[in-house]
Amino acid sequence: MSENIILATDAYKLTHHLQYPTNLTKLYSYGEARVGGKFDTVSWFGLSMILHDYFHEPITDTMIDEAQKVAHMTFGTSAYFNRSVWEKVRDLGYFPVKIKALPEGLEVPTGNALFTIESTADWFATSLNALEVVLMHVWYPTTIATNSLNIKKRLKPLLEKSGTVANLFLAVNDFGLRGATSLESGKRGGAAHLLHFQGSDNMAASQYFESVYGVAGRALSVWATEHSVATAYGSGQGEFDYVNAQLDRTPDDAVLSIVIDSYDALQFITTVIGSPEIKARIMQREGRIVLRPDSGDPKTIDLQVLDALATIFGTTVNHKGYRVLDYNVGIIQGDGMKADTIVSLYEALIAAGWSADNLVVGSGGGLLQEGFTRDTERFAIKAAYAENSAGERINIQKNPKTDVSKASKAGLLKVIMRQGQMVTVSQKDSGDDLLQTVYDNGVFSPVDGSVIVQRAANEG
Repeated sequence: MSENIILATDAYKLTHHLQYPTNLTKLYSYGEARVGGKFDTVSWFGLSMILHDYFHEPITDTMIDEAQKVAHMTFGTSAYFNRSVWEKVRDLGYFPVKIKALPEGLEVPTGNALFTIESTADWFATSLNALEVVLMHVWYPTTIATNSLNIKKRLKPLLEKSGTVANLFLAVNDFGLRGATSLESGKRGGAAHLLHFQGSDNMAASQYFESVYGVAGRALSVWATEHSVATAYGSGQGEFDYVNAQLDRTPDDAVLSIVIDSYDALQFITTVIGSPEIKARIMQREGRIVLRPDSGDPKTIDLQVLDALATIFGTTVNHKGYRVLDYNVGIIQGDGMKADTIVSLYEALIAAGWSADNLVVGSGGGLLQEGFTRDTERFAIKAAYAENSAGERINIQKNPKTDVSKASKAGLLKVIMRQGQMVTVSQKDSGDDLLQTVYDNGVFSPVDGSVIVQRAANEG
């Protein structure tokens, strides 16, 4: 869908060109996740998506006319709208700006510049921050990637303790597309999750990951039923027919997920799954079967289901001393899952002597939606430097007395490694700048998604 980027901003920013010093010839701003957010580091990700979606399309007369019309309706006058500037952008065919950013996929301590943007044409200096809003939207994929990274960090030692670490990349599955606020947010958030995990039913995110980052097939999923399928067969004999139909229609080596709580999850396990015919069919299969008990307290019902399955199929104690269900049977929990409940469910299983290998989870709102805002990691974009026609170089800084945590950085910036720590310093300081040019007057730097994925895999 085409967007008019002139209007993709806060209305008051259209008035700022009349407010800055009249002789301003350059403006330079930076974006960061300020210190004091939920996590002390962020998984930096998503700027390439913003550039992909909004910086390729040139400004047109139609966009300018529309923006002027909307501005007039918004303010009651056309005097605030800087038509001449946008006509110059139209004539150029690109935005006269330079954007530098840290490599995506890095885990970055909060308080560091994640990206910078500067005007490259004198006449665009006072309109530079009209682009702030779309750039600020990088808070969302970065925050979702940060959440998924921290889930991964917390789950890894649990798998190391009780199971197979190689299963980590499928331990948390994205069920969140339908619960996202829009298809766009579902794609961006889903792509952010795919930075750290590959389990996902979010095909839109997988396709989007490929279109932006060039990595195909990032999301992996399986044959999985839902309640509409299960209840279409009815209760009683219908529950047997339901399971047999899935076994009939899938290859024996396919992974198969079966929802079991349409009526009574525990009775379904003991009566249907534990019936001689279906038990035998499952034991003869090569592919994994996971049962999904999605109603009730997860820790209670999942442990009950595991115990019932152990009675039916038996268990083996792995070399780490934890029980694993025999015959490639397991469970998947897809209700009530977010960071803390995911980790606590895995912890509960391990405390009861079960290996983490018996479980995978799916998360919807808790993965892409619930509780995440720009303030989760305190994202901000602030001006830091300017120049004027008199040749003055001006360091700009916000430093509110009533909240020193909102103090911004001043001057031209770079990010360096100092004694093993990532720090943001003046461009005058020594050290190689980690910020790399990603957009320069219409020229995009190549994006190597495989490198980004590998970089993220090495973090945490």
